[in-house]
Amino acid sequence: MENLEYYTMRVGEPLSAEEKAEIAALKGRPIVFDEDCMPLSEECHQKNLYIMRKYNTRHVTKELWLKEFPEDFKNRDVG
Repeated sequence: MENLEYYTMRVGEPLSAEEKAEIAALKGRPIVFDEDCMPLSEECHQKNLYIMRKYNTRHVTKELWLKEFPEDFKNRDVG
C-alpha cells in the first residue's frame, strides 16, 4: 500500500506551470485501453453523455443507467 499515489483536484484554481507541461506532453499520444476497460461504443458513449447532462454528474452508476435505459438490462444472463 505504500506505493499508492494521491491527487487532489483544486476546482476553480488555474493550472500550475508543471500541470500545463504535463498536459502538453500528453498531447498527440495514442489512447491505450486496458484489457479490462474496453472503449465504449458510440451508442454507449452518447447514453453516458445524456445521463451526465441530465443528472449533472460525472459518475454514471448502474442505477442511473437502469433508470434511463431499462431495456439494456432485459434478457441478460445473471448466472
